[in-house]
Amino acid sequence: MKRSAPHAANTDASRETASATPRVCLLAETFHPVVGGGERHALLLARHLNALGMSAFVLTRRSDPKLPRSESVNGVPTYRVPPARLGRLGKYAMIPFVARELLRRRSQYDIILVCGFRVLGAPAVLAARWLGKACVLRAEAEGEMSGRYASAFGRLPMPIVPAFRSWICVRNRILRTADGFVSISGPVTSELSECGVCEDRVFALPNGVDSELFRPVDGVARRLLRERLGLPIRAFIAAYSGKLNRGKGLEHLLKAWVKIAELRSDAHLILIGAGGGMSISCEDELRRFAREAGIEGRVTFTGYVENVHEYLQASNLFVFPTESEAFGLSLVEAMACGLPVIASRVGGIPEIVTHARDGMLVKPADPDALVREIIFLMEEPSAGRVLSANARRTVCERYSIEAVASRYYEMFSALSARRGGR
Repeated sequence: MKRSAPHAANTDASRETASATPRVCLLAETFHPVVGGGERHALLLARHLNALGMSAFVLTRRSDPKLPRSESVNGVPTYRVPPARLGRLGKYAMIPFVARELLRRRSQYDIILVCGFRVLGAPAVLAARWLGKACVLRAEAEGEMSGRYASAFGRLPMPIVPAFRSWICVRNRILRTADGFVSISGPVTSELSECGVCEDRVFALPNGVDSELFRPVDGVARRLLRERLGLPIRAFIAAYSGKLNRGKGLEHLLKAWVKIAELRSDAHLILIGAGGGMSISCEDELRRFAREAGIEGRVTFTGYVENVHEYLQASNLFVFPTESEAFGLSLVEAMACGLPVIASRVGGIPEIVTHARDGMLVKPADPDALVREIIFLMEEPSAGRVLSANARRTVCERYSIEAVASRYYEMFSALSARRGGR
């Protein structure tokens, strides 16, 4: 496997032995307090890498001016760079500030893990090459390597499409020189291969979940949680957790809920999370739809919360109607809580959920299919109990953060050793 030689300016840093534990900088466009599977996984992974003795910190954007420039988030050192706000342009405008911070903190890390590389991947690879560091790229979604990551790709004005494709080709030449790629699902692995990434540079590592925090509770604990969270005590509660963004299929879920509310007076839906201030947020549209459709009292919008696990534990069912998903950490967290789940048959979800064994799979963007499966599980509690037990078992066996972090540790150690250590 070919590797770039460290830059001459970093020869001092490369004199340490290969046996030294490498240090990691997790680079992410968004991070806590933004709510999403990628953000939660980055925090959980950094915490467990630190617990394993592999010093890790997070470098991200200060998307809100109220956020501190640096802080410890659950024990993970977190540094934020400008600009604040700017919406969609902010992730591009942060590139020069990221480069400056990587240079400033070059003595604090040996490996850069890019969490979502469609924008920050190429700058990180170039910075790592110049600074003599290793760089690993981790896709948060399908389409990051191919250029299908943005729904805008299909809606770009025709004169711009050739320029966009040319940029993707140039960018990918840079990305392919990265030391490694993390694939969170089979579809991502296939995409990387199609885009010319060498097979020996791809590491299949799923997202991990804290199965002690996300765990089932009994009926008494569920009732107490509902009282404390202000949820209807006797309702059958279905939940969704994650960003309230376009592409998550939430408009189809609300359309389904209009019908379910007519059929079942005890049905209640909670949407756990917020739009995250992103340009693709549909939170306002969802709230308006619920109000105009007359189901406002049957739907709870929690907004940003940190106790996602408690809302899941207070629920009876989890619905994940996404239209595209490379993995689906929110889905795995719900399964860890022992909830029967209904999810779209897209992306990497069928690798997690086996239909009718540990969850139910439905066609995406199909409100009627959601209605059928939700009503079925409401009326057949014994079927839900079987799915619940199998879901919890699947997570504990395959997606515990302890096992996932250990595999990251092994990957980082191997990459560091190949580069001659720090």
